[in-house]
Amino acid sequence: MKLLTCIKCNEVFGLSHTYRECVGGHGGGQYIDNLNAKVWGDPARIFVLGFANSSFVSALRDQIDHGDQPADFYYAGKMTPRGREFTAFVIPAAADSVERVLEKFAPIEAAILSYTAGGKKHA
Repeated sequence: MKLLTCIKCNEVFGLSHTYRECVGGHGGGQYIDNLNAKVWGDPARIFVLGFANSSFVSALRDQIDHGDQPADFYYAGKMTPRGREFTAFVIPAAADSVERVLEKFAPIEAAILSYTAGGKKHA
């Protein structure tokens, strides 16, 4: 899963197959297939974040199966209970799965591939 963050707008949002951009119009992007994304914006302000999907799904399953953490499982300062952790990271500019451009681009038709249909394009 990929997210885009704009540090100027202080906004984080999920990329999808439909084009999206931050509220201030500083950057945006979309998935171009089931793995790769195209994003635009100043690389000093627009960052692509990633979740390790298996780690994220495991945390969700654990939350569903077991509910909230025990009352003694708090952050430092004991103000609020800590939730399930999962792996997230800033995707580097050199990553093959993200095409970065500086200028805004027109929305593109994503090549949505079905893994169950042998990788054939479908609507």
